[in-house]
Amino acid sequence: MKKKALLWVAGLATTTGGALGFTDNETKVRAAENNIISQSVITHTEVRNTSSSALFAESVDVVLSLDESLQITGGFHLGSTSISGVGIPGREVSIEYINQHGVIAKALVDNQGNWQALIPKLEVGDCLFLRDNAIGGEAAFAIYELWPSKLTKSNFDTATTNTDTLTGSGGYPGVEVAVTFSVKIGNQFKRMESSGIVDQDGNFEVPIVKQAANYTLDVKQKWNGIVFGAQGSQGTMNFHVKVVEGIGKPTVNVVSSKEKKVTGKGKQGAKVRVQASGQEIGTATVDQNGIFEVTIPAQKMGNELQITQEEDKDVSESTKVIVEQEVPEVTSELKEGMTTISGTASPGADVAVWTGAVAPVANVKSDIITGQWTATVPALIGGNTVQVSASLGLNQIKASVRYGIELGGITELRAIISGERVKVTGNGSPGATLNVRAGGNLVGTTTVNDTGKFELFIMRTVEGEKLSVSQTKNGMNSVVNETLVLKGIDAPSNIDIVTANSTKVSGKGKPGATVSVKVNGQEIGTGQVKDDGNFEVTIPKQAEGTKLSVTQKEGEDESASVVITVISAQLTKPTIDDYYANATYIRGTAPAGAVRVTLIIDGKVTKIGTINADGKYAIYANDIAALKVAGTNFEIFVTDVHGQRSEVAAGTVKGLSDLMVNPYRAGQANVTGTVEENVERIAVYDKAGTILRYGQINADKTFRIYVSGFAAMQVVGDNFTVRALNSTGIIAQATATILP
Repeated sequence: MKKKALLWVAGLATTTGGALGFTDNETKVRAAENNIISQSVITHTEVRNTSSSALFAESVDVVLSLDESLQITGGFHLGSTSISGVGIPGREVSIEYINQHGVIAKALVDNQGNWQALIPKLEVGDCLFLRDNAIGGEAAFAIYELWPSKLTKSNFDTATTNTDTLTGSGGYPGVEVAVTFSVKIGNQFKRMESSGIVDQDGNFEVPIVKQAANYTLDVKQKWNGIVFGAQGSQGTMNFHVKVVEGIGKPTVNVVSSKEKKVTGKGKQGAKVRVQASGQEIGTATVDQNGIFEVTIPAQKMGNELQITQEEDKDVSESTKVIVEQEVPEVTSELKEGMTTISGTASPGADVAVWTGAVAPVANVKSDIITGQWTATVPALIGGNTVQVSASLGLNQIKASVRYGIELGGITELRAIISGERVKVTGNGSPGATLNVRAGGNLVGTTTVNDTGKFELFIMRTVEGEKLSVSQTKNGMNSVVNETLVLKGIDAPSNIDIVTANSTKVSGKGKPGATVSVKVNGQEIGTGQVKDDGNFEVTIPKQAEGTKLSVTQKEGEDESASVVITVISAQLTKPTIDDYYANATYIRGTAPAGAVRVTLIIDGKVTKIGTINADGKYAIYANDIAALKVAGTNFEIFVTDVHGQRSEVAAGTVKGLSDLMVNPYRAGQANVTGTVEENVERIAVYDKAGTILRYGQINADKTFRIYVSGFAAMQVVGDNFTVRALNSTGIIAQATATILP
């Protein structure tokens, strides 16, 4: 068991902070100033230092006279009571302890130059001073010190910039290892000494303050409070340990309460440890690419994790990570037309769902235990994206990744020879670009209409040829469908809406063909297509939601079926808010049951949008050139989940409203003027277009904007702009000049 090391400093507080050591070049100068370095045991000409390498053995340090005429040659070891040596024949050798008065033994040197003396039992730390008693000549002397086995640099573990406890082994039990280092206190550096006692196994540890790279630690050894060599050999056993750059702390990725691993980057081969509340919860080794992954138990949000990496005995500083709320996920399929989305989030979180609109289309709460959630949304549009966010309160919001919505598959695909061309028809994703290939070559393209149907003619007449049909929308591609070119008759088209009160199905077909209407395979009515291509089939009234299958037949060739759904009644037309030439969105309200809104300009489908849960819709129109011209007409209609259209609502682009700005002179406190009824806010902008202030609109439609104090409104000759706004955007603006 190691003995606890002691940390102390004379005249200084033990908590310092900001510690730095000394560089190699600074060491000798600073150390000398502080009287902490002792030189090796020397005579005038040389060092003679012998020490045992055996564990727990004593060491002998010797200082001899210049001619080495007086020496101990035997018996100077631990526990000895008799020593012998050589000297100058005829002289008397006196022996005493250094720094103590009184001779402890005397011996006469015989004619052969030998002598022997009885002394008290030698103990570790004893220092003997020998001197011969010369008469009329120069006296010889020698100093012999008996110390525990000495530590060297090789006994110390590597000291790094991460080291706060200097450790080592191979010491003599009971020896005190003292380490001096530098501590920054305020703007000054102070020397601090810390020490530890070598335990019975020869191990030791000394607490220090972390030091910078390339700085040195001064080491000295003590026995019974006396520094080795301090009595006579003047500090031969002091040395220095150099601090090297330690391993850096790892880089750690965000950890959520759902995850059971900690990932990041570190030093190749280093061992990474993860702790929570002082307990180790996982380890791993950094791989050859510098990446690590530590498996841990799931942690509660708000817990702090400490992550370190170590190499040999060098342990880095810790990287601290606070466990965050889990990132929400969508776990359900996301296919065109779906109206339900589900996923996971932190338990009890408020979950908001976006499906392409500016505002969330649904807000739900995750289960308080499982974190699962389900939301009802408007029918998904292929090619759009879904994103969710989860909130547990202020500044605790997490957003999911964006998920793509799969395009609906191509159905009812047919390729029928019609004269010298082939007519390709079917159902796809509204607004998608449809491509037809034959033999790998593109032979035709079109856009799927807002009801999900497509039709195009290609220049092919070979019966049995294989066509590959795919669709693309918002950068997303659908699965490729294949069909063979066949002889046949087209499916009926332009079939009108059938309601629960309808007794007829009408549309267009091939003159002379027989039209059949079926429900669940049972025919409920037939009719003939007239010469003008129109038909009308009488049927019994059907319940809302019933699906009618309509085909036409000529001889033995029967067309593909067209499926329509009986509705309660045709959707009423949507409303359109006033739209001005500078507005960003066309806004309005859709009737109940509508799931998609469509913009038509000059009879062409221009844009398709979604409808929020509250029935409001917004179609981005700022990129449509035609809608920047006042007087341009446009149409809006909506579609239900069955693809049935509503009545069409007509709109017209309104011009900018009238706005009059009264003359303004430099120094006036207010810009004034008049606006029209539909203005909700008024604002003034400087000549650079920077808004300065909003103003007040009075009941009589006069306005006032306080501009006193704005330097931009004091420069005679500069222009300024006043803009009138409402919920649709800027509806009027006027530019005026600052008068003198």
